Amino acid sequence: MLAFRGRRVKVEVFNHALPNGRLLEGERVVFPPVVSVLPIVEGSVVFIRQYRPVLGLYTLEIPSSVVEKGETPEEAAARELEEEAGLRASALELLFEGVVSPGYSTEYSYIYLAENPERVPPRREEYEVIDVVEIPLSRALEMLKSGQIRDMRAALALSLYHLKR
Repeated sequence: MLAFRGRRVKVEVFNHALPNGRLLEGERVVFPPVVSVLPIVEGSVVFIRQYRPVLGLYTLEIPSSVVEKGETPEEAAARELEEEAGLRASALELLFEGVVSPGYSTEYSYIYLAENPERVPPRREEYEVIDVVEIPLSRALEMLKSGQIRDMRAALALSLYHLKR
C-alpha cells in the first residue's frame, strides 16, 4: 500500500511472509536505480563538491544520478558525468553493482570508472550547486583513510579502484 509519494521516492507499507513462516509488516522506500562514476584524469580524481539541502551542507562526491526511464545504467552514467563534471568518457568500466540499504530501500547502485575522459562544457540542472574539484589520487586516498571523504559511493569507488591498480 502506498503511504507517501514524493518527487523521487515512494514509501510503501507491505506484508511479507518470512522464510521462518512469520508474517512481517514493513515499510520500504522505493527508489530508482542509481549510477555513480569515478573519473580519473591524468592521475587525479575529479570530484564534485555539491550542496545537499537534505543535509544542509556541501559533500565531496563523485558524479551520480538516477537511471531515467528508457536509459541503461551505462547511458545514465555517461550523461551524468558530462552534466555534472563536464567530462565525456570514451569508455566506462563497471566497478560495482549492488544494493544500497537493503533494510529499508529498493535502491540499487552501479559504480563505473572513467579513465581520462575528454573535457566538455558541463550541463548542470538549475537546482544543482556544484564545484568541480580535482585531487591527486594519492591525496584522495589519504583523505579516504582519514575520513575526509564521507560519501559512501565515492569511498567505495576509490577503494575498488585502489585495489584494482
